[in-house]
Amino acid sequence: MQKKNCKIEHFQKLLSLSTELNNLMKNEFGRIILPTDGSKIAKKAGKKALVLAKTSGLEVVAIHVINTPGLPGLYGYQDAISYDEMHKFLQKNGQFYLDEIEKMGKKMGVKVSKKLVEGHPAEEIIKEAKKNDLIVIGSKGSTALERIFLGSVTENVAHHASCPVMIVR
Repeated sequence: MQKKNCKIEHFQKLLSLSTELNNLMKNEFGRIILPTDGSKIAKKAGKKALVLAKTSGLEVVAIHVINTPGLPGLYGYQDAISYDEMHKFLQKNGQFYLDEIEKMGKKMGVKVSKKLVEGHPAEEIIKEAKKNDLIVIGSKGSTALERIFLGSVTENVAHHASCPVMIVR
């Protein structure tokens, strides 16, 4: 009987600590901002963000930024594909990435708001985040250069955001 009481006490203590942690998260952060570019590391960051949201009850805002400043020359397809076609393609991909995060959230019982915006990725992510938010971002982006180094977007966000940033490797 004493063993059973110890197990019950241990479980109650864990439950109390879990509740305390959830309350701390809710008091510390308003939302979780989750930038996504569809890369493997962005999906990994998505899973981490959703677990945090599930345990804390925080809202997740998934954001995908179409890099319009770099669009005309970045992709090198000016002769093969028009700007409008490329733009539509990038919008469709961005929406797909956001839908993936939303589906992951639904499976976990987490509400995900989606934002598809245009501009410079780091600037738009920083603009979205408020001081009491938490940004959960992958360490590297989907471009070849960003796979070699810490992603330039991630580095910019980490250095300039007015809120805490969690970098997922």
